[in-house]
Amino acid sequence: MTDQRSDDAVEYRRLYYTKTWKHLRKLALTRDGYRCQHKGCNKMLASGRRWRNSAVVHHLHPHKGDLDLFYDLDNLQSVCWPCHSGDIQSGEALGYDTQIGDDGWPIDPKHPMVR
Repeated sequence: MTDQRSDDAVEYRRLYYTKTWKHLRKLALTRDGYRCQHKGCNKMLASGRRWRNSAVVHHLHPHKGDLDLFYDLDNLQSVCWPCHSGDIQSGEALGYDTQIGDDGWPIDPKHPMVR
């Protein structure tokens, strides 16, 4: 299987192995109380990658290699693996949030049903 990431994306991924990132990741997890912050999920997060509730520290605004965004604690959110690999990445790929409000309509003004 070939890696389908762009050359730039491969470079960005190297940032996740830096000492600075590892320290910042711990700060974000501690700040968030080791709980998923995505839309009220609030699951307790686990260390490691083999658990359903494994901790992921997500960039709220994609950094695309911008070091200021990458290392900005205010741009980080602690989330569980299911929230990150499902809802969050789906919204990023679509370009809008799919969450539906109490009124039955999408909450994101970029959603095609709102236009």
